Amino acid sequence: MNCGQPLAAATDEDAGRQARLAAAAPAPLVDKMLRAKLTGERKPVTALFADVVGSTTLAEQMDPEDWTQLINEAFDVMSQAVFRYEGTIAQLQGDAMLAFFGAPVAHEDDPERAVRAALDMVAGIGEFARQLRASQGIEFNIRAGINSGPVLVGNVGTDLRYEYTALGDAVNVAARVQTSAEPGTVLITDHTQRFVANVFDFDNLGAIEVKGKSDPIHLYRVLGPRAMPGRRRGLEAVGLSSPLVGRSNELDQLRALYDVASAGRGRLVVLLGEPGIGKSRLLAELHAALDDDATAVASSGWVEGRCVSYGRGLPYHLVLDLLHSLLDIQLGAGEPETRTAVHRRLPELLGDDASDVEPYFAHLLGLVLTPAEASRTQLDPETLQGRYVAAIKRVIAARSAERPLVLVLEDIHWADPASVEVLTQLMSLLTPLRLLIVFAGRGETDVPGWRLVAQARIAFGAALTEIQLQPLDEAESRALVANLLEIESLPDAVREAILARSEGNPFFVEEVIRMFIEQGAIVRAGDRWTANETISAVDIPETLHGLLLARIDGLPDHAKRSLRVASVIGRQFPVRVLERVLADG
Repeated sequence: MNCGQPLAAATDEDAGRQARLAAAAPAPLVDKMLRAKLTGERKPVTALFADVVGSTTLAEQMDPEDWTQLINEAFDVMSQAVFRYEGTIAQLQGDAMLAFFGAPVAHEDDPERAVRAALDMVAGIGEFARQLRASQGIEFNIRAGINSGPVLVGNVGTDLRYEYTALGDAVNVAARVQTSAEPGTVLITDHTQRFVANVFDFDNLGAIEVKGKSDPIHLYRVLGPRAMPGRRRGLEAVGLSSPLVGRSNELDQLRALYDVASAGRGRLVVLLGEPGIGKSRLLAELHAALDDDATAVASSGWVEGRCVSYGRGLPYHLVLDLLHSLLDIQLGAGEPETRTAVHRRLPELLGDDASDVEPYFAHLLGLVLTPAEASRTQLDPETLQGRYVAAIKRVIAARSAERPLVLVLEDIHWADPASVEVLTQLMSLLTPLRLLIVFAGRGETDVPGWRLVAQARIAFGAALTEIQLQPLDEAESRALVANLLEIESLPDAVREAILARSEGNPFFVEEVIRMFIEQGAIVRAGDRWTANETISAVDIPETLHGLLLARIDGLPDHAKRSLRVASVIGRQFPVRVLERVLADG
């Protein structure tokens, strides 16, 4: 290990365990890893380090074979959490596991995936430990530490095992942080917390002395996911905001479509655009505009379902999120709260007919079924899915009868196949309702969610509107910068640097400005912002690394090679130059 990594050398037993876990990895993840073909590549990575608490004492008290079996079973539980969020088990050593999120497969939210995996690990081992305590009287627990930073990674063979050389201190810090965690807890550094601050609740521990590190490290204990996650993007946290820029025509178009839907002629909108282009912001503006209109929707007339980036392998995750919104179930509600909400809301919407659909909602939501509900849901999968569709349709119809309804499905490019199937069947049943449906996502045609767009074109025909959001033009980009930075005489070099790096993408504009603020190039002076130096060179903000790498990793090999060559040639050049270089190569 490099950089003073406190792990012992890997043994043959460790290698055997890792090979066994690699063989259990989901096939789609295996394909992605093998296509990555790492060759000493430097990547921003979030490292998750977890180990068994008090393993030396436990091992001394147990027969060696029993201890080996125990650790193998614990690693099985922990590895499932890693694979669930498409992480890589980089190393197993003794009682410890090191996992990477961001290598070899990059995602735009790898820090969040790492934290969720660690929380799932702790929860899974908690259940495993309860069984051990009941059957053998053994106390068993783990703890985890997480840190984000650059790492140089490369292949070792072809069995999904990876070694690393830590350039910087990313992996070493994660290991050190883990030693400071209490049993059953997850600690993260401020380097990771800044990426996930809006998603989880934390206990801010401040600067902590960590064994093996000369300087204190600012640590946070992760308490769990937030009940209401904050916005992933935006500069509100530093007191910056801007009115909507460059989207007035699209907003007017959506409002006009809502008016048509309100009259009983259902409409569907497909809203497409690249990451950060402003899809969510446009929908937020529509929601706010309709809430401000006394003749339009109140909040109860707006329901939405959101996909998550790791959701393609989570059956019905989009439908479940939509169902929570339709039935006013609080995010993060437990079994009793969910059952109470279902039992209260369905009679309000359906009257005496509520009992006809409650068993299917209970089954879909994973509630403990009554004997009668269990009997009614003992159906073949296809029939059961049809009952889901019919039940959801009845609730949407009831909601739209109360008041015109806006139904928003965000990030459909991450939709899971089961949700796509349900929504595809549902779509053609909704056209006569007072309903405006919005599918928002990226124009990725090779994912399951694209079937929703294809089916929408068939089911809604002329009642379908497709909106493709384009980058802001130069004037709009300058207006956005001016709105965000009320700086008198903003140096031209600063303004041009922001515009050059953002290229009309509102999210990129915000993140470049955020980076300048974090670097101290733009500072607050009283109630205004001041540029205190001329910026001649701009790095890519860390918050964009994962987003860009995830897009690059999704390209075929020939496209990746073309991109690497193009990045060396420069930002702008004739296509024939690239063709010539590639041909010579």
